[in-house]
Amino acid sequence: MQSRIEAFEMPGLRQILRVSWTARRTDEWILEEAGVKRTLIASVKTKKSRYSGLIMRYSCLEKDIIQGTLSENQTQHG
Repeated sequence: MQSRIEAFEMPGLRQILRVSWTARRTDEWILEEAGVKRTLIASVKTKKSRYSGLIMRYSCLEKDIIQGTLSENQTQHG
């Protein structure tokens, strides 16, 4: 999944730099030309961590699922 996220941010940088997708330029060259570092992965990890912390603070279905404490009466609907 991490490689797919990294691949997602490269076409945007190529478009900003007006480098054709057929031009033989490495991702490292694109990043160097743009003067940026890969930050999308770090951003996603930070947001996932914050969301997990939020879930663990409150009593909710997601927390029960993560902890594996889903009781029998919670699984029945109606």
